[in-house]
Amino acid sequence: MSESDGMDDVVDGGLRQSLMVASRIAETLARKRQEAQRQQEHADSQAAHEAAARLAAERSAAHAALVPVEKEQWWDKAQPSDIATAHAVAEAWKGHDPIALAASERIRQEVFARYGIDTRDVGTDTAYLESGINTVAAEKARLAAPENAVAAQGQDDHKTQLRNAIEWTAEVEPRFYGEWSNRHSFTDSLEDQRSLERELIQYWQTASAPVVGQGTDGFDHPQSKADHETDLGRATEWAQEHDPKYYADWKLRNDFADSVADGRNDEKRLIEHWQATTGAQLASQSADVEHEKAMQLLAAARAEELRAQAAKLAPEMERHQVPVEYLANPALAQALQQAHNAKTPKALEAADAAVKERMFLIGKDGINGLDIEQLRKETTESVNGAGEEHFKDPAFVDAAKNLHEAKLLAEGGFKGDKWSTQEQRYERAEKELFARIEDIGREIENRVTGNGSSRLKDQGLKAETSSQPSYGSAEHQQKFAESLAGTGANETQIRGRLAAARSEGTHPSAAVTTGKATKARKTRGGAAAGAERSKNGLSR
Repeated sequence: MSESDGMDDVVDGGLRQSLMVASRIAETLARKRQEAQRQQEHADSQAAHEAAARLAAERSAAHAALVPVEKEQWWDKAQPSDIATAHAVAEAWKGHDPIALAASERIRQEVFARYGIDTRDVGTDTAYLESGINTVAAEKARLAAPENAVAAQGQDDHKTQLRNAIEWTAEVEPRFYGEWSNRHSFTDSLEDQRSLERELIQYWQTASAPVVGQGTDGFDHPQSKADHETDLGRATEWAQEHDPKYYADWKLRNDFADSVADGRNDEKRLIEHWQATTGAQLASQSADVEHEKAMQLLAAARAEELRAQAAKLAPEMERHQVPVEYLANPALAQALQQAHNAKTPKALEAADAAVKERMFLIGKDGINGLDIEQLRKETTESVNGAGEEHFKDPAFVDAAKNLHEAKLLAEGGFKGDKWSTQEQRYERAEKELFARIEDIGREIENRVTGNGSSRLKDQGLKAETSSQPSYGSAEHQQKFAESLAGTGANETQIRGRLAAARSEGTHPSAAVTTGKATKARKTRGGAAAGAERSKNGLSR
């Protein structure tokens, strides 16, 4: 019995020891897992921070490129390439940035007014836009001075041909070029000079023109066999690596060519395919390089402009402790300029208050402010009826931005000024927001019911007639659903929007005509309203 009890003690001791070892191992593994998780979270946080910094820098560069678009004098002097670059930047950022969205609309209006081109039809094809502007501008210049234009074109052609002729003869026929240059230098009159230039151009055109037909060796002259073999080797290497299917088809066809001439033609086709494809790639790379250079030049010009502005506004910036990079915020730069121009104590006080507001907002949202996605999330959560289509409207996005800023300033304790309290700013922005919702909703409804702008006269929107489906009826809901499907919304979005419309039960125009009833939350009257304002800073 005692032996059995001793054995139990040994077993129990072994189990306890094993459990202790296992618990230590588990504790060690848990610490390692926690450390690995912390490291991963830190790496993710660092990567997110770096990505955010890169995005902010890219937005700042985009803003720098789009700043001139708002200046009338820029449009009077802008070259087609400048307009195309600004258009490319605006199109790339308009779905993310309010400033780019507004610039895109300004570009569309200016280009249509000046050149008759609608940038919505162009899309992101900046080369097509630049070519179109060039064509229209050249045609306008020709119509304005047809005789001068023709003469100038003739002179340009002559100069271009002469330059090409000189380059070719100097390299290929140096002896002939030397003799011609001596005669050209000692001509007695301008007419003799032009005659010699035409002679050189004619010689270059005749001597450099290829001979039609092939030689007995199957090669086009003046191309040599060595040149052909070099090009064929490069084309073969390229096709094997980048277009193996085309190369396999070509190889099979070339191996079983019926004649030497057919084989040479196949080789020429491979060379032409290589040249055409790589030429397109090089053109694309060249366009990217040119665009990057243009962006760098614009960014450099913007940086120089900010430095000059900082030197001018130095006293105001020092007084408010404004870093130079903050001048990239247009609203802050304007407020500082107002402080610089202030002539009276009251004007200076108002300008300083505006500067403080802008500094507070930059501290909350950054130099570039909220992007459109952030505005969309905030607005759709608090405003009933705000949908995806509204954030393609620059005026709506601007109203949403003003509403967001008014809310932040009220929460930050800013009271506004004697001309407009913070609550009045909020209500004005809110009213504009609902007005834009009504306008866009009315446009959709007009497309659904077939009622065009003829219904909108000076007196405004007329009452619905008895022959039209009443607002909120089943027929109206069906037509509204069909219109939403045409906008590209998915089924879930359509169902949600229809549910919202059914819950509203009134025409969207009531959103601004009934005052306080348009708000997302009910308001209280009398003392209750005053208590809510004092508590939240703004009425709801």
